[in-house]
Amino acid sequence: MKKLPLSIGILSWKGYTSLENSLLSYKINGLNDFVSEKHICLPEYNEEGVQLSKKFGYKPLLFKKNLGILKGFKELAKTMPDGPLLLLENDLPLIDSKKETFQQLTRSIKFLYSKNVAQVRLRSKKKPGIPFHAIPKYNRYWDGTTLSRLRKFLRPSKANRLIGTSVYVEDKPHFLHPNYISYLSDGFYSVSSQVINWSNLAFLVDKNFFLNVIIKEAENTYNSKYVNGFKNIEIELNKPWWRKQSWKIIIAPGLFTHKRLSDRGY
Repeated sequence: MKKLPLSIGILSWKGYTSLENSLLSYKINGLNDFVSEKHICLPEYNEEGVQLSKKFGYKPLLFKKNLGILKGFKELAKTMPDGPLLLLENDLPLIDSKKETFQQLTRSIKFLYSKNVAQVRLRSKKKPGIPFHAIPKYNRYWDGTTLSRLRKFLRPSKANRLIGTSVYVEDKPHFLHPNYISYLSDGFYSVSSQVINWSNLAFLVDKNFFLNVIIKEAENTYNSKYVNGFKNIEIELNKPWWRKQSWKIIIAPGLFTHKRLSDRGY
């Protein structure tokens, strides 16, 4: 099987049990075989993290202090080649076969470089893992009950911003929300950024767009909310600017689930 023209980058702050589980799944399910450039960013690293990186053929990027999600992904992306980047956190094991992984990533790269696409999401729709906070939020406004209809009437803008999550909940979301969601092919959907937020979990993005547009905007955004004392991109981009761009978010059938196996202290 030929190599894919993408690079893998993993951000791993502590959580080495989760990291090892994810790296093992990438080896077993074939991801490592068709990607040459593989990197791991290790803030507050120790020797265990360094040895895990080398064991599975990943280049370690080492920092003595925690960087947070935004800066961690930024430093990681800066070291990686131009082109499509598959960016992951350490608790995202691969749950599909080598054949399916290759096919989805091939399609994802093609869709990424279609007009006006910001990112391709690769978190599994069938088995997304937990937590997935957007799903219960969507159901509060869109599950068809009297109470959800009342919430939708009282807070139409909030309800509208949750429409994109329907791709993870509904069988035919493009029929329910045709103004914002379209079906592409092979289980892939296109969703307007008007109705779905940026996500850090298992995504494909162009390096230059990520650094020069996404990271730059998040860095320049003030928000009083932080994750473990740092910016995290998702919080900073949850604002009118993001929704006004009307970018396309491509949602794949998905390859990765969320499974944290070790505590990181928060």
